[in-house]
Amino acid sequence: MATLYVRDLPEEVITELKVRAARSHQSLQAYARSLLEQEAATPALEDVVARIRERATARLSTDEVLQEIDGGRRHE
Repeated sequence: MATLYVRDLPEEVITELKVRAARSHQSLQAYARSLLEQEAATPALEDVVARIRERATARLSTDEVLQEIDGGRRHE
């Protein structure tokens, strides 16, 4: 596992993060790690836009469209 150091954070940022960590019943380290993990798991806006454009320009047959609709209904 890697180590990340963040330098030159304003004191008010550290204080706010400590308060939020305490409210979440976490250490500052655990709280910061969870924030970074969430950020890394969130797709980049550029990737989301590219996928939307790809889907918008895709040419699907009527059967493929109906399969997609039916597949979506099964997941609900």
